[in-house]
Amino acid sequence: MENRNKILKQIQELKTNAERFCFLIENIGEFEAQDWLADISLILPRIHAVMGVIDHQNNRTEVFFALSDIDERFDLFCNLKKVLGEKDGYEIGEELVTNELYGSLSGDLADLYFEIKRGLDLIQFGEENLPLALSLWRDGFFLHWGKHLIDAEQHLYDLRVHHQI
Repeated sequence: MENRNKILKQIQELKTNAERFCFLIENIGEFEAQDWLADISLILPRIHAVMGVIDHQNNRTEVFFALSDIDERFDLFCNLKKVLGEKDGYEIGEELVTNELYGSLSGDLADLYFEIKRGLDLIQFGEENLPLALSLWRDGFFLHWGKHLIDAEQHLYDLRVHHQI
């Protein structure tokens, strides 16, 4: 019983953190860039931590995974990229000199936003949709947005370590 209550509390915190994340993305222009990045860098690990809890739940529900509107994603990406400026891009991989691979925090956050927002929209239609939203988040995490979350967390960590946030 105590473990179940702990899990329910973590799931409620996930919903709260998902709402805060979406609020920050939707209102990026209302914050100083440093403060905004600091807030995002604190919320992402909280979301990430609960994904393992959701994965261990036995109440799996079938979810159809689909990407949202590509134009909306691109518009959000462009807005984030404009605001983040030089803090957006990061290098990926071990052999950077030869591979020259780069990632984009804006791209990562845009993908995260649409996946997380989709679950919140389900919940907004009724709390009875919470299991479906959790399944959507869990499946999407392992199929798509989990890598974006990890890349964003790593880049934000690097920015913090180099005193850029």
